[in-house]
Amino acid sequence: MMRAALLLAAALSGGPVAAGPPPDAPQVDAPDRAAARDAYRLGLMHRNGERVPKDAARAASLIGIAAQGQLPAAMFTLSNMLAAGEGVARDELAARRWLEDAAALGYPAALQQLALTEPDPRKAELLMRQAGHALQHRGQEP
Repeated sequence: MMRAALLLAAALSGGPVAAGPPPDAPQVDAPDRAAARDAYRLGLMHRNGERVPKDAARAASLIGIAAQGQLPAAMFTLSNMLAAGEGVARDELAARRWLEDAAALGYPAALQQLALTEPDPRKAELLMRQAGHALQHRGQEP
């Protein structure tokens, strides 16, 4: 819970978005997952200007917190924001890493996006099959 509070405080202060969790990052406990979902929802509100001023930088920061909390939807969204330079400096390498992390957690949209950019047809087909399977078994979105 303390980790979530510190991450949220960093985001609200306008701190930079980390490119990804460290390789030895501990598993996130249930309260941190709830904080990650809350940060993601608030980030989407700022990204879209829903009930709050539209602010891409604040959106990227909050979505980055949620991504660090291992929330696949946030990882995917942050990947696209990094690739487009939306609210953050454009960073293709970090974008790809977040996309791969979301895909590794079985996020269907991330698997599909990887499939669409995969030059090897067999790997692309496998990724599409994984995406289809993930769609059939996905949980509730945050």
